[in-house]
Amino acid sequence: MKNKHGLDRNIPESIRRQVRQQCGFGCVICGLAITQYEHIDPPFSEAITHDPERIALLCGSCHDRVTRGFLSKNKVLEARRRPITFVRGVSRDAFDFKTPFELKVGSNSFNDIRCIVRKRNGEEWFSFEPPEDPKAPPRLSAKFFGRTGKIELEIRQNEWFCATGVWDLQVSGSSFVVRTERDKVMLQVEARPPHGLELQYLDMAFQGTGILIKKDGTIRLLANGCEIDMKGSYVKSADAVFSLP
Repeated sequence: MKNKHGLDRNIPESIRRQVRQQCGFGCVICGLAITQYEHIDPPFSEAITHDPERIALLCGSCHDRVTRGFLSKNKVLEARRRPITFVRGVSRDAFDFKTPFELKVGSNSFNDIRCIVRKRNGEEWFSFEPPEDPKAPPRLSAKFFGRTGKIELEIRQNEWFCATGVWDLQVSGSSFVVRTERDKVMLQVEARPPHGLELQYLDMAFQGTGILIKKDGTIRLLANGCEIDMKGSYVKSADAVFSLP
Protein backbone atom coordinates (compact mmCIF):
# COMPACT_ATOMS: atom_id res chain seq x y z
CA MET A 1 0.00 0.00 0.00
CA LYS A 2 1.24 3.48 -0.90
CA ASN A 3 -0.04 6.94 -0.03
CA LYS A 4 -0.73 9.75 -2.51
CA HIS A 5 2.98 10.67 -2.55
CA GLY A 6 3.96 7.12 -3.48
CA LEU A 7 5.37 6.34 -0.02
CA ASP A 8 5.12 2.65 0.77
CA ARG A 9 3.34 1.67 4.00
CA ASN A 10 6.19 -0.70 4.89
CA ILE A 11 8.81 1.15 6.95
CA PRO A 12 12.41 0.02 6.24
CA GLU A 13 13.87 -2.09 9.05
CA SER A 14 16.74 0.35 9.66
CA ILE A 15 14.21 3.11 10.39
CA ARG A 16 12.04 0.79 12.49
CA ARG A 17 15.09 -0.04 14.62
CA GLN A 18 15.89 3.64 15.05
CA VAL A 19 12.31 4.29 16.19
CA ARG A 20 12.47 1.35 18.62
CA GLN A 21 15.71 2.63 20.11
CA GLN A 22 14.42 6.19 20.46
CA CYS A 23 11.12 5.05 21.99
CA GLY A 24 12.68 2.62 24.48
CA PHE A 25 11.25 -0.49 22.80
CA GLY A 26 7.71 0.11 23.99
CA CYS A 27 4.61 2.26 23.73
CA VAL A 28 5.69 5.82 24.51
CA ILE A 29 2.48 6.36 26.49
CA CYS A 30 1.99 3.18 28.56
CA GLY A 31 5.24 1.23 28.08
CA LEU A 32 3.80 -2.02 26.68
CA ALA A 33 6.29 -3.83 24.44
CA ILE A 34 3.82 -5.19 21.83
CA THR A 35 3.56 -2.14 19.57
CA GLN A 36 2.72 -0.60 16.22
CA TYR A 37 4.47 2.19 14.33
CA GLU A 38 2.46 5.44 14.22
CA HIS A 39 3.24 8.35 11.92
CA ILE A 40 2.45 11.27 14.19
CA ASP A 41 2.86 14.48 12.20
CA PRO A 42 2.27 14.35 9.34
CA PRO A 43 0.04 11.23 9.31
CA PHE A 44 1.04 8.49 6.90
CA SER A 45 -1.46 9.69 4.28
CA GLU A 46 0.43 13.02 4.05
CA ALA A 47 3.99 11.81 4.70
CA ILE A 48 6.66 12.18 2.03
CA THR A 49 9.30 10.15 3.89
CA HIS A 50 9.48 7.78 6.84
CA ASP A 51 11.04 10.26 9.27
CA PRO A 52 11.99 8.34 12.45
CA GLU A 53 11.72 11.55 14.49
CA ARG A 54 8.03 11.74 13.53
CA ILE A 55 7.14 8.10 14.13
CA ALA A 56 6.25 6.69 17.56
CA LEU A 57 5.71 3.25 19.03
CA LEU A 58 2.17 2.78 20.33
CA CYS A 59 0.52 -0.33 21.72
CA GLY A 60 -2.67 -1.47 20.01
CA SER A 61 -4.86 0.06 22.71
CA CYS A 62 -3.20 3.48 22.68
CA HIS A 63 -3.07 3.44 18.87
CA ASP A 64 -6.81 2.74 18.77
CA ARG A 65 -7.47 5.58 21.23
CA VAL A 66 -5.60 7.97 18.92
CA THR A 67 -7.50 6.72 15.86
CA ARG A 68 -10.86 7.11 17.66
CA GLY A 69 -9.98 10.59 18.90
CA PHE A 70 -9.66 9.81 22.60
CA LEU A 71 -5.95 10.74 22.54
CA SER A 72 -4.62 13.72 20.64
CA LYS A 73 -1.58 13.76 18.37
CA ASN A 74 -0.13 16.38 20.74
CA LYS A 75 -0.31 13.84 23.56
CA VAL A 76 1.63 11.37 21.42
CA LEU A 77 4.20 14.02 20.47
CA GLU A 78 4.74 14.91 24.12
CA ALA A 79 5.16 11.24 25.02
CA ARG A 80 7.50 10.74 22.05
CA ARG A 81 9.79 13.44 23.47
CA ARG A 82 9.88 11.70 26.88
CA PRO A 83 8.77 8.05 26.51
CA ILE A 84 7.45 6.41 29.67
CA THR A 85 9.82 3.50 28.96
CA PHE A 86 12.85 5.69 29.69
CA VAL A 87 11.19 7.06 32.83
CA ARG A 88 10.70 3.47 34.09
CA GLY A 89 13.88 2.08 32.53
CA VAL A 90 12.03 -0.83 30.88
CA SER A 91 9.36 -1.79 28.38
CA ARG A 92 7.09 -4.57 29.55
CA ASP A 93 4.41 -7.11 28.66
CA ALA A 94 3.01 -10.38 30.00
CA PHE A 95 2.81 -14.02 28.98
CA ASP A 96 -0.45 -15.99 28.96
CA PHE A 97 0.21 -19.27 30.78
CA LYS A 98 -2.05 -22.05 32.01
CA THR A 99 -1.54 -25.49 33.48
CA PRO A 100 -0.33 -27.86 32.06
CA PHE A 101 2.74 -25.88 31.01
CA GLU A 102 5.77 -27.01 29.01
CA LEU A 103 9.00 -25.11 28.61
CA LYS A 104 11.11 -25.82 25.55
CA VAL A 105 14.77 -24.85 25.74
CA GLY A 106 16.33 -25.50 22.38
CA SER A 107 15.50 -29.11 21.55
CA ASN A 108 14.82 -29.99 25.21
CA SER A 109 11.44 -30.05 26.96
CA PHE A 110 10.77 -29.49 30.67
CA ASN A 111 7.54 -30.17 32.55
CA ASP A 112 6.81 -29.71 36.24
CA ILE A 113 10.29 -28.57 37.25
CA ARG A 114 11.38 -26.13 39.97
CA CYS A 115 14.27 -24.54 38.09
CA ILE A 116 16.70 -25.17 35.25
CA VAL A 117 19.97 -24.08 36.90
CA ARG A 118 20.67 -23.84 40.63
CA LYS A 119 23.98 -22.68 42.07
CA ARG A 120 25.32 -23.85 45.40
CA ASN A 121 24.73 -20.36 46.83
CA GLY A 122 21.00 -20.79 46.16
CA GLU A 123 20.83 -18.58 43.09
CA GLU A 124 18.44 -19.96 40.47
CA TRP A 125 18.00 -19.34 36.79
CA PHE A 126 14.58 -19.91 35.26
CA SER A 127 12.48 -20.86 38.26
CA PHE A 128 8.84 -21.92 38.58
CA GLU A 129 6.36 -21.46 41.39
CA PRO A 130 3.06 -23.36 41.53
CA PRO A 131 -0.24 -21.54 40.90
CA GLU A 132 -1.54 -19.52 43.82
CA ASP A 133 -4.91 -21.28 43.40
CA PRO A 134 -6.16 -24.06 41.07
CA LYS A 135 -7.42 -21.60 38.45
CA ALA A 136 -4.30 -19.41 38.46
CA PRO A 137 -1.36 -19.87 36.08
CA PRO A 138 2.04 -21.33 36.99
CA ARG A 139 4.46 -18.53 37.85
CA LEU A 140 7.66 -18.23 35.85
CA SER A 141 10.63 -16.00 36.74
CA ALA A 142 14.04 -15.57 35.07
CA LYS A 143 16.84 -13.08 34.58
CA PHE A 144 18.77 -12.95 31.32
CA PHE A 145 22.24 -11.49 31.79
CA GLY A 146 24.40 -10.16 29.00
CA ARG A 147 28.06 -11.12 28.81
CA THR A 148 28.90 -7.97 30.79
CA GLY A 149 26.77 -9.23 33.69
CA LYS A 150 23.99 -6.68 33.13
CA ILE A 151 20.35 -7.82 33.20
CA GLU A 152 19.00 -7.25 29.69
CA LEU A 153 15.60 -8.92 30.12
CA GLU A 154 13.76 -10.20 33.16
CA ILE A 155 10.62 -12.28 33.72
CA ARG A 156 8.88 -11.68 37.03
CA GLN A 157 6.02 -14.10 37.65
CA ASN A 158 4.99 -14.21 33.96
CA GLU A 159 5.48 -10.49 33.26
CA TRP A 160 8.55 -9.65 31.17
CA PHE A 161 10.61 -6.48 31.27
CA CYS A 162 13.24 -5.42 28.73
CA ALA A 163 15.84 -2.84 29.73
CA THR A 164 15.82 0.31 27.61
CA GLY A 165 19.61 0.08 27.52
CA VAL A 166 19.69 -2.96 25.21
CA TRP A 167 20.78 -2.32 21.63
CA ASP A 168 17.51 -3.62 20.17
CA LEU A 169 14.31 -5.46 21.10
CA GLN A 170 12.43 -6.67 18.03
CA VAL A 171 8.93 -8.13 18.49
CA SER A 172 7.48 -10.02 15.54
CA GLY A 173 4.28 -12.04 15.84
CA SER A 174 4.51 -14.18 18.98
CA SER A 175 8.31 -14.01 19.23
CA PHE A 176 10.90 -11.47 20.28
CA VAL A 177 14.63 -11.08 19.81
CA VAL A 178 17.04 -9.15 22.06
CA ARG A 179 20.26 -7.91 20.45
CA THR A 180 23.19 -6.46 22.35
CA GLU A 181 24.91 -5.32 19.14
CA ARG A 182 23.88 -4.96 15.50
CA ASP A 183 24.66 -8.58 14.60
CA LYS A 184 24.74 -10.02 18.12
CA VAL A 185 21.57 -11.88 19.15
CA MET A 186 21.50 -12.55 22.87
CA LEU A 187 18.02 -14.05 23.26
CA GLN A 188 15.23 -15.34 21.05
CA VAL A 189 11.90 -16.37 22.59
CA GLU A 190 8.71 -17.76 21.08
CA ALA A 191 5.48 -17.59 23.11
CA ARG A 192 3.15 -20.56 22.67
CA PRO A 193 0.10 -19.56 24.73
CA PRO A 194 -1.42 -20.75 26.87
CA HIS A 195 0.54 -23.92 27.59
CA GLY A 196 4.10 -23.27 26.49
CA LEU A 197 7.14 -21.07 26.01
CA GLU A 198 10.16 -21.77 23.83
CA LEU A 199 13.68 -20.40 24.28
CA GLN A 200 15.13 -20.73 20.78
CA TYR A 201 18.49 -19.07 21.32
CA LEU A 202 20.43 -17.69 24.27
CA ASP A 203 23.98 -16.50 24.93
CA MET A 204 24.44 -15.27 28.49
CA ALA A 205 26.47 -15.53 31.67
CA PHE A 206 24.83 -16.33 35.03
CA GLN A 207 26.81 -16.07 38.27
CA GLY A 208 30.03 -17.05 36.47
CA THR A 209 28.34 -19.80 34.43
CA GLY A 210 28.03 -19.48 30.68
CA ILE A 211 24.65 -20.58 29.30
CA LEU A 212 24.31 -21.09 25.56
CA ILE A 213 21.31 -22.40 23.63
CA LYS A 214 22.78 -23.24 20.26
CA LYS A 215 20.92 -23.05 16.96
CA ASP A 216 20.95 -26.86 16.73
CA GLY A 217 18.94 -27.01 19.98
CA THR A 218 21.78 -27.94 22.34
CA ILE A 219 21.93 -26.40 25.81
CA ARG A 220 25.59 -25.85 26.74
CA LEU A 221 26.72 -24.91 30.26
CA LEU A 222 30.27 -23.72 30.86
CA ALA A 223 31.16 -23.81 34.55
CA ASN A 224 34.51 -24.08 36.36
CA GLY A 225 36.26 -25.14 33.19
CA CYS A 226 33.74 -27.94 32.56
CA GLU A 227 31.35 -28.18 29.62
CA ILE A 228 27.91 -29.81 29.92
CA ASP A 229 25.68 -30.40 26.88
CA MET A 230 22.02 -31.45 26.74
CA LYS A 231 20.13 -32.11 23.51
CA GLY A 232 16.78 -33.73 22.72
CA SER A 233 15.93 -34.51 26.35
CA TYR A 234 12.57 -34.56 28.14
CA VAL A 235 12.70 -33.83 31.87
CA LYS A 236 9.64 -34.13 34.13
CA SER A 237 9.10 -33.59 37.85
CA ALA A 238 12.59 -32.38 38.72
CA ASP A 239 13.67 -29.99 41.45
CA ALA A 240 16.65 -28.68 39.46
CA VAL A 241 17.74 -29.76 35.99
CA PHE A 242 21.34 -28.63 36.65
CA SER A 243 22.86 -28.24 40.13
CA LEU A 244 26.20 -26.43 39.91
CA PRO A 245 28.86 -25.38 42.43
